[in-house]
Amino acid sequence: MSREAIVSTAVELMVERGLAAVTLRRIAERLNVSAPTLYWYIASKRELLDRVAEHLMRRGQVKVVDRPVRGQPWWEWLEQRSRTMFEVMVSVRDAPQVVAGNRPTLDMLAGYDLALGELVAAGFPPREAQQVFFVLGAYIGGMALEWQAEAARGEAGADDSALLAAAQDSARYPHLAAAAADWSPPQATFDYGLALLIRGIRDRHAELTGEAARAGEERLCR
Repeated sequence: MSREAIVSTAVELMVERGLAAVTLRRIAERLNVSAPTLYWYIASKRELLDRVAEHLMRRGQVKVVDRPVRGQPWWEWLEQRSRTMFEVMVSVRDAPQVVAGNRPTLDMLAGYDLALGELVAAGFPPREAQQVFFVLGAYIGGMALEWQAEAARGEAGADDSALLAAAQDSARYPHLAAAAADWSPPQATFDYGLALLIRGIRDRHAELTGEAARAGEERLCR
């Protein structure tokens, strides 16, 4: 018995039956132990979910380290990191719900600190560097949640054909019809939003570094 075994079993249950099926009782049954035994390793259901979120994020870290490779611009690293996290979340059932609201475990703090340090070294104040990751995380999680909810709607047999047909009526809804004619797949929507965010972050970086340069010039002139 180990914490890793408990977390892996929780992930297995989530993939098979969804987040609602992840209970300490079911985990104990699958591991052939009594439920109270788990509390030697996991203090609460909330800690369990934080550990599951850590497990999922580590899948992404296999592809993307906590800092850019040598010579890689910070904004390209941010975009690559975001795409990998998104791929991880949409690939595991209910992963966005687990990651939302989680707190990093102590084991993850060093990696987060390294990532923040990259943006601080690029010119972001520590607080703004943290906000960059918060904003990107919220976007990734929200898009992943929408992606999975849309897939679940199709699996449930929802028939949206009448709605879609009506939306393409250019006489009644000219703007909707024009948009529908140029429909993009979900991945393109994610890419579009991520590109906007990265562009905005780069613009903010230019403001910050420009302000710092001006402040330095003013000090020299005094």
